[in-house]
Amino acid sequence: MVETSIRFRVMLEPRGFIKVIEFVLAIVAFGTTGGYNSQMELSLKCTGAEEVKIFHLPVSYPFNFESEEVTVWTCNTTSYVPVKTTLEGDFSPTSQWFMFVGVMAFLICLAGVVFYVAFETNIRAKNENLVTVGDLAVTVLWTFLWLTAAASWAWGVNQVKAYGGKAISQAPMKDECAENQCSYLSDPDYGPLNASVAFAFLSVLVWAGNVWFVYKETPYHDDQATLTPNEGVPSQEVPSNQN
Repeated sequence: MVETSIRFRVMLEPRGFIKVIEFVLAIVAFGTTGGYNSQMELSLKCTGAEEVKIFHLPVSYPFNFESEEVTVWTCNTTSYVPVKTTLEGDFSPTSQWFMFVGVMAFLICLAGVVFYVAFETNIRAKNENLVTVGDLAVTVLWTFLWLTAAASWAWGVNQVKAYGGKAISQAPMKDECAENQCSYLSDPDYGPLNASVAFAFLSVLVWAGNVWFVYKETPYHDDQATLTPNEGVPSQEVPSNQN
């Protein structure tokens, strides 16, 4: 049975409170992406018709527009006919990879805080190398994964933004807009997506900075820092006082 030894003081150390910062950043990053739900606004005016039909196309996680059926409007002489269709564009791989890294970072940070506070003292006394090197390995790995997730999702957000302008050029809107008047009225609210990208790259910086503080706890740092009395220190003669 693993003994617990509660030690909240570790949260005042850099590796402790940085773990809390990583925890918060992960929640914000995946929360703004997974909970995203907005819409774009378009209009269609059939030739000879007095009414302008305004409709909306949803934009939401996981941003796989090919799997989501939407309603668009087509022209039948001077009247409007609703048509069910799907649009082109599947950006779910980048968004889902981003969500995976973010959620796992959240769980890792939560587990890390609990371990630091309740279990580290007793377990580390018996398994120094395993605990410290394992912590370093996880920190380095997730720094790299955050970088890949942030870069891929930044690309994905740009593709989602470009999708809006292409919506009226896709079938069946493409044929309707060639013969009638179509307008792209408004974009979705991209603020949460921009925030998710910003917090992702901020997470990369925070995790990368934490690598140093975690590394200082490993035996690798101790070996490099421990020098023999005469190692690396040039000998100096102290001149004797002469009267």
